[in-house]
Amino acid sequence: MTCTNLDVIKKLNILNFNMKFGGKELISESKGYLRKYLQKFFLLFLSKIAPKKYLLYKNNIRAAVNRSAYLFRLYCAVFYLRFKYPLLFRLPSKQLYALNLAITLLNIVKKFKIDLFLVEGSLLGAVRQDSFAGRPSDVDFGIKYCQFQKLEQCIPVFKKEGARVVRIRYGPGKKPEKLQILFSNMLVDIDVFFKKTVGKKEMWVQEFKKYMDQTENAYNEEFGGITFPIESLESLVKTKVYGREFLIPKNPEIYLEKVYGKNWKKPIKKQFMWTRGK
Repeated sequence: MTCTNLDVIKKLNILNFNMKFGGKELISESKGYLRKYLQKFFLLFLSKIAPKKYLLYKNNIRAAVNRSAYLFRLYCAVFYLRFKYPLLFRLPSKQLYALNLAITLLNIVKKFKIDLFLVEGSLLGAVRQDSFAGRPSDVDFGIKYCQFQKLEQCIPVFKKEGARVVRIRYGPGKKPEKLQILFSNMLVDIDVFFKKTVGKKEMWVQEFKKYMDQTENAYNEEFGGITFPIESLESLVKTKVYGREFLIPKNPEIYLEKVYGKNWKKPIKKQFMWTRGK
């Protein structure tokens, strides 16, 4: 994975959540009996009337139904949120939904004294334009490994707050790499960072995998720049996103330039821009 394609890979569409994750599901939403029966009956009927194009029709219909259900849930939720946050009434739908989801999650982990900090696209938007960048399909957080056990204690609370699926991916030695939470309309990715010696420097790194060259440049090239200097995560700082406080790494510009290149400060003109104090 290179720095240039990291953002593309990270923008997982909610409809493709079942793509290969390589992890273990801790919570999984099961289909009701009526839904299972109706789905089975419809697929049987479809196989009879269009046997030659059964798979094509099946995939197209499923995509259309999932998309329609997703949009319906999203806009119903956003309609409510526009009145919940009257000062943010004009925010684009996905940004408003992402912000509320992030606030909900942070309120949960705060009770467990967990410090989640923004990373990747969420950090990019926060530092560059005081908002989430683009049309967010997920919210990206990081957590230090020493706090991960406390995060696992939050999983039942995530379910009560509407999490449909919670799953975790492990690296070598069964050490957690990522916790992923699927809510009704959006993902939350929580990447786990470890202290590791890279070259001659101790760094915070995300992935616990083998790589040939024990240098920071080689690590960045293979894993998309997911490294932080020690001081960046030891001393988290606060920034405001839509006027709300979020934790971010100290000196985030170092990380953002690794991941998004030297022109990371230049936003796409069509993207929504939030102005401080607005």
